[in-house]
Amino acid sequence: MKKTSFFQALRLVAMIAAVAGIIYALEFMHGGFAVWFWVALLGVGFFGLLVSFRAARRRSVRQQSSGARRHRKSCRGATHE
Repeated sequence: MKKTSFFQALRLVAMIAAVAGIIYALEFMHGGFAVWFWVALLGVGFFGLLVSFRAARRRSVRQQSSGARRHRKSCRGATHE
């Protein structure tokens, strides 16, 4: 779990840096490659957030369904005794 938190924090820092980079590049560099670099970095950060959110949601649903399955099995075993 610590590894996931570390990567989420790292992604958040990169996205904040990307927003600051976009503002800086628009203000002082007047377009060009620098702006697109920071926009791409921000896009990668948002894509990473989407992927990690979907993986966490999938893991949560899987844990809930396996917990319900275990509960049903234990209830069936208790009624036959």
